[in-house]
Amino acid sequence: MTGRAMRAVLTWGLVLAVWPMAARAQVDADNGDAVVVDMPEPDRGCPAKPEFMPMTPMALVGIERMGWLVHQAIIPTGKDKFFQAGARSRSGVKPVPAEMARKLGAPDTKVPLWVFGKENSKACKATPTAWWAVRMGTDEDRQTYLMAEVAVECELLPPGRLSGTPIAVRQKDEPTGCRLRRPNRSQTGKDSDGLPPDYAEHIPPQDCASPECVRLWEYFGVTGGEDSAGAFDLTVSYLHRNGSNPCNWATDDLSKLFVRHAESTSLQELKPGGVLFGGLWDFNGLRYVLSRQMGVFYAYDYQQLKAPRPKMTPKTVRYGSPTEEDLIHAKRSLSPCKK
Repeated sequence: MTGRAMRAVLTWGLVLAVWPMAARAQVDADNGDAVVVDMPEPDRGCPAKPEFMPMTPMALVGIERMGWLVHQAIIPTGKDKFFQAGARSRSGVKPVPAEMARKLGAPDTKVPLWVFGKENSKACKATPTAWWAVRMGTDEDRQTYLMAEVAVECELLPPGRLSGTPIAVRQKDEPTGCRLRRPNRSQTGKDSDGLPPDYAEHIPPQDCASPECVRLWEYFGVTGGEDSAGAFDLTVSYLHRNGSNPCNWATDDLSKLFVRHAESTSLQELKPGGVLFGGLWDFNGLRYVLSRQMGVFYAYDYQQLKAPRPKMTPKTVRYGSPTEEDLIHAKRSLSPCKK
């Protein structure tokens, strides 16, 4: 073996030993020397212990411009110097100096934020640029929230429907290979349509005989493609006829959130439920079922849901307090008067 060939073999061995994951060696066809070739890092997948940070439209809290705020913390009453005396009984928003944000609970910005936005998109980096104290809620539960205005390195949908709301996670490394999927299937049932059997077994009996009573139902869900695992949000409304104006009809409404495991025909109910937000998928399949309910964000760990002894308690983040108007419109109903 020549000296050049011997050097190539030794170099090859050293490269494989020192850089087994990040690089590989190839032999130069012209002179036989080993050349280090960078290889892409393997996907990390979705976070094992995610720190979720819900996001809120700026206009919703009273900042008159387009953009998003990311939840940072709840400001304790003893540290709330922004809303004093009579201001505590009203909603409002005030800027927070950057040097005060950490003292009020803002996470260290050295750990990046990664935002999931559009359907089936990967996370992009977000950087806080300003902080705000946001006062919201009813007289019974009004609180002050610390929120951060962020600049993002990708395009987000403008504030509007729930299906366009982003969600952020906080961690050192980019969650490569992890994608947010939005609800991608739905079905609506009229009075003459029976509930699908897998849903019907979860709905308590109700005295609703036509034509005096009309039962309507609707579900929407998110699935990930090849495997049948997914989450589904069902609303059922019983409309008791009383004259020709639907707004005069009494209604009974219920909503439930379910998960379906891969290769299963049955549904597993999730509590406290909430409105289906979407799901996070990676190379292992479904990882988290995400939902929201009146200023609270829920993340259900799919691996724990399908365990022999399922752990049903979701990760919970309180990021806002409902206003009186929110409470009025919070009830989900299929009544034509509520459209």
